[in-house]
Amino acid sequence: MSSWSVLLGLFLTVLASLGVALWSMVEVGRLRRRMLLQEDALLSLRGALSAVCSEETANDQRQPDLDLDRRLRQLTEQQEQLLMRDPELGPYHHAMRLAMKGSSPEELMETCGLTRGEADLLLSLHQSRGPAEG
Repeated sequence: MSSWSVLLGLFLTVLASLGVALWSMVEVGRLRRRMLLQEDALLSLRGALSAVCSEETANDQRQPDLDLDRRLRQLTEQQEQLLMRDPELGPYHHAMRLAMKGSSPEELMETCGLTRGEADLLLSLHQSRGPAEG
């Protein structure tokens, strides 16, 4: 082999090596940018997960309050139903007392939530009787 062919082979080898090195540098830069994007996405996901966990924790802490509120509403409704069943404790008892004191039908309707017919009936039953008769 001649020295020219050795030099040409060496030149081509160096040129190929430079091409591979240049391609490698470009690929490393592309991978580095991709890695930075992935790190940003990972940080965003961590933030979102942290927010979800915080919200879930807050919901867990509020859940007993919601259960308590629900139970309180149930008890209030039950108490109102019981009061309506017992004329001595319910709004009719109060309406009867007002009727005996001479209240107007409008006052009974407004104060006790009675209809006009209920107010008139209570007044006709209880206005003629005095408190001592009731």
